[in-house]
Amino acid sequence: MSTQDITFTASAITGAGRGKQYGIPTININLAAVPEHLKEGIYACFMELSDGVKHPGAMHYGPRPVFNDSRACEVHLIDTVVPSLPGAVTVTVVKRLRDIRDFPTVEDLKAQIVEDIAQCRAILSNAC
Repeated sequence: MSTQDITFTASAITGAGRGKQYGIPTININLAAVPEHLKEGIYACFMELSDGVKHPGAMHYGPRPVFNDSRACEVHLIDTVVPSLPGAVTVTVVKRLRDIRDFPTVEDLKAQIVEDIAQCRAILSNAC
């Protein structure tokens, strides 16, 4: 199954708040709703909120080694401000970018996330 075939609906849940703290807010997704066959990694995706609009996003699915933290699925919506925790969201995975990696510092992680977002923006602008 290609990543273009993966769409799932999940409830948004409260996360640790680190993304917001570092200027890259994310919407955390209930892991139980993520398809079992989805490989851990970083993905370009679309996320549909209750507004019915498919917003471009960068998704992280897997462990968070920099913080020595458990697995998570979280999406940063590109160029979109989400004022509050949405209820149910629908995620459409478009393309896998890379594996999960550990970074020596939070600053190194943030730099990689900025690159990932730029790559997702380019991929998703062509997917519309």
